[in-house]
Amino acid sequence: MAIRYFAVACALGIVHAAFSAYWAAGGRWMLATVGAFATEWVDTEPATAKTALLVLALVKLAAAILPALAYMNKPRLTAQSRARVASLILGISWPGSVLLIAWGGLSFFGAVIGLIASDENRSVKYGHLLFDGIFLLWGASLLTALILARRTAGEPR
Repeated sequence: MAIRYFAVACALGIVHAAFSAYWAAGGRWMLATVGAFATEWVDTEPATAKTALLVLALVKLAAAILPALAYMNKPRLTAQSRARVASLILGISWPGSVLLIAWGGLSFFGAVIGLIASDENRSVKYGHLLFDGIFLLWGASLLTALILARRTAGEPR
């Protein structure tokens, strides 16, 4: 059961990473929803912005894929006495999932409140609903997977 939640978390993280990679490659669709600072940064310092976005995309991609791989390969790695890497990845995933939930949740609900309170910057608020909603769901899926993985540690996957 945990693998399903790892898969959902992985897919959501890949979607988030794909947007960063798209913007790093020069794409502009939905960039304005991140905020005026993002479009201004890409326009005024394109090389720096593209490099930073590429690094961000790679970090998100690793954060999306590595927990699922670590979970799937932990029994094999344990047999080979290399479980430290898998345990380290899963260990880092616990605070990572909480950070995703906190960041995504606060920003998501802040955007909801902002949409109710004001008509200013609606596209930015819609962007926060989308991207921070993905962060929130990614974190919740990852945390659920980690909890289920811990409960079923002795059971075959």
